[in-house]
Amino acid sequence: MEEKDYKKILVDFWETIEENSKNKNETVKPEGWRMEKHVPYIMDYNVDHMMNLYYPKDFTGEEKLPTIINIHGGGWMFSHIDDSENYMAFLASEGFAVMGMGYRLLQTGDLQCIVSDIFESLHWLEKYGSKRGFDLNRVLITGDSAGGHLALLTACIMQSRKLQEAYNVEPVSFKISTVSASCPCPLTDKLYILEDDKTDIGRGTAEAYNEFFLGEQGKNAPWNGHMSFDDTIKDVKAEGNVFPPVFIIGSENESLNFQTKLLKEVMEENGLKYEVLEWKKDDGVHLYHVFNIEHWEWYESLLSNRTMLEYFRSNF
Repeated sequence: MEEKDYKKILVDFWETIEENSKNKNETVKPEGWRMEKHVPYIMDYNVDHMMNLYYPKDFTGEEKLPTIINIHGGGWMFSHIDDSENYMAFLASEGFAVMGMGYRLLQTGDLQCIVSDIFESLHWLEKYGSKRGFDLNRVLITGDSAGGHLALLTACIMQSRKLQEAYNVEPVSFKISTVSASCPCPLTDKLYILEDDKTDIGRGTAEAYNEFFLGEQGKNAPWNGHMSFDDTIKDVKAEGNVFPPVFIIGSENESLNFQTKLLKEVMEENGLKYEVLEWKKDDGVHLYHVFNIEHWEWYESLLSNRTMLEYFRSNF
C-alpha cells in the first residue's frame, strides 16, 4: 500500500480553504474607524512582513489609546492580515488602537519563523507605537484559531527566558495585560484538524503539523517540546512568573471545540486566571469556527467581542 503524504494532504486542504474563501460574500463593514494599511515592520519587501494599524475615526493622536495586538488564524498555513480587517476595524471603532501583523506561513518556514516575525512586529510597536497613539501600558493580545495558539505562545515567550532562547527572540519592554483566544487551537500535539485521533488521516495530519512546526531541524529544533500551551505554561511557571488573565471565546457548534475544552483543563490544572464565553449547541449552528471574527456584526459576535473588551478593561 502506498504511504500517504500527510504534509501534502495538509497543504492541499488549506489551499482548498483559501480558494473557497475567495467566493465568500463580503460581510458588513463597521463604521467609525480609519487605518494605515500595509505598513512594513521589516524593510525586506516581503508582503508577509507588513501590518495594518486601526484607529477610531475621530482619533487625533493627542491621546494614547489602549492597545490591541491581533494575530490572525488560518491553520498556520493560510490567511492574511486583510482577511480579518472588519473584525479589527470594529475593535478600533470601540475606542482602541489595533495592530494586526502578517507572518510567514508554514509552507515557507517553521514555527520559529512565525514567532520571529511576530516579535519583529512587536519590536516595531515598541519603538514607534507610542508615537502613533498606542498606549503600551494597556495591551491585549488576541488571536483566533491558530492565532489563538500564537497569542498564548507569544505571552508565554514574553515571560520565559528559556522560551526566548529556544525561539531566538528578545522580549519587548512592554507587558501584556490580557490574552484573548477565539476558538483557539493551542494544544499543538492534538491537532486533529481533518479527522479525529481514531483515524489514520487524523493521526497522520497531526504528526505532519508537528513536522512542519519543527522544520528542517526536526527533533533537534530548540523549540521541540516547547510549542503546545500545556508545555509552554510550565516553562513560565518554572521561572516563577504570573501569566496574564485569559479570555476565551468558544462555541459547542464549532468544529474544533475539543481544543477549547482541553485549554480550559490546562487553565484549571495550572491555576490560571481566565474567563470563558462559550455558546451552546442550542444557540445556533451558525456559531461555527471563529464566527465572531468572520461575522463581527452578528448579535452573538458583538456580545462576545464586547465582553472580551470589557474583560480587557477590567485588567488594565
